[in-house]
Amino acid sequence: MVTETSTLAAQLQTWLNSRPADTDTAWTTWSETGLAEFWQHTEHLEFETADGVRVCYCVWAQAEPAPWVVISPGRVEAYVKYQEVALEWAAKGFSVAIIDHRGQGYSDRLTERHDQGHVEHFNHYIDDFAQFMAVIAPRIGKQSAYLLGHSMGGAIAALYMAQHGQNKPPFPFKALALNAPMTGIHTNPWPPSIGKAIVRLGAWLNRKFAAKNPGYFIGMGDYVELPFAGNDLTSSAARYRFFAKLYQNQPLIRVGGPTWQWLSESLRAMALLPKVAPRIEIPVLILQASADQIVTAESQQHFFTLLKHEKSQLLPIAGAQHEILMETDRLRQPAITAIQQFFGVR
Repeated sequence: MVTETSTLAAQLQTWLNSRPADTDTAWTTWSETGLAEFWQHTEHLEFETADGVRVCYCVWAQAEPAPWVVISPGRVEAYVKYQEVALEWAAKGFSVAIIDHRGQGYSDRLTERHDQGHVEHFNHYIDDFAQFMAVIAPRIGKQSAYLLGHSMGGAIAALYMAQHGQNKPPFPFKALALNAPMTGIHTNPWPPSIGKAIVRLGAWLNRKFAAKNPGYFIGMGDYVELPFAGNDLTSSAARYRFFAKLYQNQPLIRVGGPTWQWLSESLRAMALLPKVAPRIEIPVLILQASADQIVTAESQQHFFTLLKHEKSQLLPIAGAQHEILMETDRLRQPAITAIQQFFGVR
C-alpha cells in the first residue's frame, strides 16, 4: 500500500492521467485496472442508526490533513458507482466520503423484497445523513468540507443543510453542489396534479390495507438490467456499461422500482424544498441537465430563485441527461470543472 505522501500524489495522477476518453474502447480496460487499483485503497465502513438500520459508507482519505468532499448519491445508487468521481477529487488533494442511503447500496433493506426502493419517512434519510456527519466528523476535524449531492441525494443534502445549517455540530460545510437535484419529477403520462393525486391515493391505500407489505408503484418491479439504447441516464456507453456491470456482478447493491410510500414521501420532500431553500446559508451550485427526463428544470429554477446566498449559481449543461457525473466526456467535464471551481479548486 502506498504510504509516502509524495508517492501517493504521483500515483493518483498516474491513475487519472492514464484514463482514455470514454468514447475510446480502452476506457473499460482502464476502469478495470487503474481505477480498480485506486479503489482498492478505499475503506468500507458502516454505522447503525437509532432505529437499527445498518448504513454503509466508504472513505478515501489522504495521508495528510486535507479538505473533504462528502457525496450523497441518488436513488438506486451505491457508493461503488462513484469510483471515478472519487479518483478525480483525490487527485485534486481531497479526501472523499460517500454514503449508501438506507435501503440501497450495501446498506440494510427496509422491506422483505430486497430490490424495492423504499423508505417509511423521507426524513429518515436526513437523520441518517446527520449521523453520518457525526461519525466522520473526527476524521474531518478542522479541515474544510464540501457537500455534493445527486438527484435524490441532492434533495437529502439540501434538506440536511436547511435543517441542520451552519450552527449545529459537527462542522460547517463551505459550499453545496447539487447535480440534477430532485426538486420535482416528471409525472408522464399524467399531468402533474393527476400524477401526484394517484401517488398519494395509492400510498394511502397501501398503508391502510397492506401496511406490512409495501407495494411497487404501477408498472414497477424488481431490478431488471436495461440496455444502453434508449436509457434516460447517460449518453456515455462506457460509463453506462461500467455501472451496469457493477449491478450485474453484485446483486447485493441492486434496487428496482420505487414503492408507493417512497414516491409519496419524495413528493412530500420536494414540496418542502422551496419552503426551506432560504434557510441554506452557504453558496449552492445547481447543475441542470437540459435533456433530463427524470427531474424537472422548472422546479430547479424555482428552487434556485429562493436561495439567499449571493454566490449561488444555476448552470445548465446543454445536452446532458440526468446523470451528469456519469455523462460522456464532452458533457461531463464542464460540470466537473464547474464544481471544482465552485469549491475553490484551481
